[in-house]
Amino acid sequence: MPRALRYYIENTPENRIPDDAWKEIARLQHWYNSEFIWSCDKIGLKRYMAFPNYDRIPDMPYHTAKYHFRKRFLQKKIELQDEIAAVRAMEAEGLYIIRWGGVRDGAIASGITHVADNEFNAYLLCEFLLKCSTIANEASFIVEDEGRFVIPGRAIFRNAEIQARRDDLYRQGEEISLDVPQIFSVVNADKYNEHPRFSQNLEDFDDLDEVELAESVHRFSTLGFAQNYETAWGDAGGLNLQLRARRVGII
Repeated sequence: MPRALRYYIENTPENRIPDDAWKEIARLQHWYNSEFIWSCDKIGLKRYMAFPNYDRIPDMPYHTAKYHFRKRFLQKKIELQDEIAAVRAMEAEGLYIIRWGGVRDGAIASGITHVADNEFNAYLLCEFLLKCSTIANEASFIVEDEGRFVIPGRAIFRNAEIQARRDDLYRQGEEISLDVPQIFSVVNADKYNEHPRFSQNLEDFDDLDEVELAESVHRFSTLGFAQNYETAWGDAGGLNLQLRARRVGII
């Protein structure tokens, strides 16, 4: 799989997000996904994952059942004028099996976005989370990066602030500098105007031998393991996410 960023809101009493804020976050997510080009995945912060319970209608053909579930879900959303209420109603009826919190255990909401080596996509995702923290200012949005954009590997956004954990920044027990730490790499978005898109799937994967698999992960438009661009620190034309924050701190 290509390099991913994982993001979530932990299910704790300190994290509170009203329904109106969720609607604003959903609109913001749709805007980011529509406005920008994404190398692999788009932003997918989800409050739940829904799985149709096909055992409820075992005699119905799969494709017919799939259509039936979608139609019932849409009808319920129109009836209740509330997506979450519709989900809970479908869960109570046993038509859907719901995994609350998205892809991560112990979360209010979570998501995974694969960006390969597109650092501008990583920037956009983290900028989105920073904006979310201004909409839901009583919740902490955490992001973990497998790549180089989030320098300590993990960052936290809360009420327009960017926070990093001391153990992530100073893993070898170094003394804490008085200077504000650099949490994010500086990204020049112009480098990614012609950036290739990548697929997470390989055709005939089961039929490939070891040599063919090794070649596939470096092939153009496949998976995106190769590092095509270096992120420039201090690039005069680059975007520094920390300058968008109200404050940067260590916790």
